[in-house]
Amino acid sequence: MSETKNHEIEEAEKPAIDLDPKTMFRIEKKRINWIDQARGFVMFFLVLTSILPSAWREGNWFANFFLEHPPDSTNAKWMNLYDVGVPAFFFILGLLMAVSFHKRCQKKGTKPALLNALLRWGLIFAVGILFILIPAIISGDPIFGEVKEIAPGVEWYVVRWDVVISIGFVGLACIPFLFLPTNIRLIVSYAMMVFYQVMIMIPETLWRQYAIKSVHGGILGSIFILIPITLISSVIGEFYILDKEKDEQTKNKYMLYLGVANLAIGALLWLIPGGYPNKRQSTMSWAVISLGVCIMASMVFILFDYDENEFDDLNVINKGRIILFKAYGMNPLLVYAIVEITTVVIDEVVGGLDFTQELLMGIILITAVTIIMLLLYRANKAISTTKVALGVIITVVILGAVLVPFL
Repeated sequence: MSETKNHEIEEAEKPAIDLDPKTMFRIEKKRINWIDQARGFVMFFLVLTSILPSAWREGNWFANFFLEHPPDSTNAKWMNLYDVGVPAFFFILGLLMAVSFHKRCQKKGTKPALLNALLRWGLIFAVGILFILIPAIISGDPIFGEVKEIAPGVEWYVVRWDVVISIGFVGLACIPFLFLPTNIRLIVSYAMMVFYQVMIMIPETLWRQYAIKSVHGGILGSIFILIPITLISSVIGEFYILDKEKDEQTKNKYMLYLGVANLAIGALLWLIPGGYPNKRQSTMSWAVISLGVCIMASMVFILFDYDENEFDDLNVINKGRIILFKAYGMNPLLVYAIVEITTVVIDEVVGGLDFTQELLMGIILITAVTIIMLLLYRANKAISTTKVALGVIITVVILGAVLVPFL
């Protein structure tokens, strides 16, 4: 009787998340398909929209809604689907962040896992600095920022900011939060966004004006919006992959609730004066509406998830879609690095392009990226973030040394 009771107590005390390497690998493999599909879709869409000629992106209201930011995006009191792009990118980065970290902690130990994470995101942060440093040197602009008038008679030092440095910064900042339980991580994430929204709604803080003068909300937007988006995504990935207690139907239901809740919160904030969604200002309504869209889009890939054993029975269109998105989803940072480096070099060397040149460059770039991703997919090769970042640093330094003297 005593042994039975002790056994029941031990079973009850077992954690909901199993960190056994063998079991975790099995769970991760089971769920990885829809995550790769979601990640791949986001990356393919970002590449496609970034290489389309500007005339096609701005041709009509439909193109403007899907392929370009709203006119006067600094002051717009609404958002479109294209505004979801940056949050979607950070959402897909976060999906496997906690899973990979906990898996490495279990296999290698906490200290090696911590050092690996610091190295990975630190290298991306270094890439971001280079992406800011070299164009500033070429154009003769202030390197790390400049004093700007953010309001009549008020000047602040505005840090030069962009997407790549945000990725590294957010990755580094998220590391301590990965040690928190998922429920606490969610609470902290939403609390950070609420705090930021309150601060930008207080005119005396001038936080809204600072964000307008920055890119993607600047460093404040990265801290209080992009970090929470990434952390919330990490909770979703951890919940879906590592939680053994809840079945798939229950997980899907909770996912749906979270998506609807985010959309509802965003809509309610929109009704409050000053609570409107705006990407440039990094408002909370923009963040939670974007999260809701990302979650609901992920639900589509979950519902249409496939079994590897049934792949051969799928039709040609589904096979093509799965292969394309999975290829892009296996190496999202590599995709971004190739496109970013190429477009930056062309902008600095060639300058403005006409319609024909834009179209030709776009066709060549998306073809090259797709071929590279398909070759890596066929070889089942997912290049680590650390290697991608290191490769980008070497490439950027070499290109900078070669091109700067001639520009």
